[in-house]
Amino acid sequence: MKKHIIIGSIICLATLLIFLAFWGQLPAEVPIHFDSAGNVNSTLPKAVVVFGIPLICSLLNVISGFSLTKKEEKRIFMYYIVPTIAIIVAVVVLVLAL
Repeated sequence: MKKHIIIGSIICLATLLIFLAFWGQLPAEVPIHFDSAGNVNSTLPKAVVVFGIPLICSLLNVISGFSLTKKEEKRIFMYYIVPTIAIIVAVVVLVLAL
């Protein structure tokens, strides 16, 4: 099951490539939270978003992957939940920021 952890972590880190592809189009301060009216009420610097999200997702993937391995989880899709969320987060951040 360790191969699934490695593959999942690579997928999480690949979101960095997605962010880097749009580096020039991202604003210096990327909106990350909105109020109920759709107004931005929280931002982060571009570098924190571009490098932080993939790293945090990779770390979460490793932690959850080893937890699943310890529990002897046989359902393979469980190892790919965090990578899937990482891709969704990357796309949503880009859509809202651009």
